[in-house]
Amino acid sequence: MRILRLLGERGPLPFKELRRELRMGVGTIYYHLSVMSDLVAQDGKRRYYLTEAGLRLFTALRDGTLYSIVGGPSLAERVLKAVLLAPLFKLACGKPKLGLPLALAIIFFGALGCSRAGLMPVLLFYAKTTTAGGMELFFHYLGQWLVIFLICEGLCLAFFRRLGAELELMIGVDLASLPTAFFPYLYITLPYDVSAKLLPLLQLWSILLICSAISLGKGVRLDRAVPIGLILMSLNIIVLSFLGLLAV
Repeated sequence: MRILRLLGERGPLPFKELRRELRMGVGTIYYHLSVMSDLVAQDGKRRYYLTEAGLRLFTALRDGTLYSIVGGPSLAERVLKAVLLAPLFKLACGKPKLGLPLALAIIFFGALGCSRAGLMPVLLFYAKTTTAGGMELFFHYLGQWLVIFLICEGLCLAFFRRLGAELELMIGVDLASLPTAFFPYLYITLPYDVSAKLLPLLQLWSILLICSAISLGKGVRLDRAVPIGLILMSLNIIVLSFLGLLAV
């Protein structure tokens, strides 16, 4: 709505002007522009302007009749936003000064759990180890999520040819570790059979959150980010098969 207001009130604007006015991350702005592809277009000078449909929506927004046109979010949309932790991701990726400390705290939480539980992270999987020390497991966890970020960044470059917003993507990928960061603590407190059944659900949740991180960080629709999540999951299976851990 802020983009609609800016373009409706001030006319065509270049991206730099939009970013200065919105004070949001590059990926976040690109994401919303991508979602509003039917409402916002670019002219020959690469300035963004409202299409005819966008102007109608701006008029409704200005006149206070927007809700009667678009309605409220459906139950499925509200559930999806809750599962993807949408408010948290938008806040963290849109305001890196707030998001970065939170992301680092989540990564530290997961690394500490691995250190205490004696679990070796293998991308989104965990393997029991008796040879690695606590400090080694702590830093190995940090390294694994750095690898996941680099994989996501490389795939985004290959798929979307979009540079920039690396910090927003890194924050989002770190936030996506939240579900799996809880597993070492569940492993310590719950029976093994119970924690082992919960791990695939936590992994799937983290994959969905990684897709959300790519969507917001790189400014693409969520459906376009899903293939990267599937590729990451496939890579994890390949690595586990190579290490002989699929039966563990």
